Amino acid sequence: MPKVVTINPAGLGEALFPYSQATRAGGFVFLAGQVALDAQNNVIAPGDAYQQTEAIIERIRVILAESGLDLENVVSATVFVTSLDVLPDFNRAWADCFGAHRPARATVVAGLLLDGLVVEVQSIAAA
Repeated sequence: MPKVVTINPAGLGEALFPYSQATRAGGFVFLAGQVALDAQNNVIAPGDAYQQTEAIIERIRVILAESGLDLENVVSATVFVTSLDVLPDFNRAWADCFGAHRPARATVVAGLLLDGLVVEVQSIAAA
């Protein structure tokens, strides 16, 4: 059975619920769903999919860096959006941040837990 290591970078603030920001096991890092929150758990850019996506991807970078990884290691992502209307801004920010790297991706329309959030990204990276 592989050893499971939890990852909770200090700069991201305390999780609102009982979970780890990520776990590393079996050659992969599994990231919890990331939303656009600052270190005090305030929503960043309420309603703005582009800015929220940038903030989320920065959180993903911070988490991956704890394991010596970067965005190039992301192999899969599940994206949750509150409306299909936010997809153009989300996709633009995603492409701007990931460049030519294109992880596999699924997109789901869903309600999010905090007012003002319009995007959430859960991802998996190969270690």
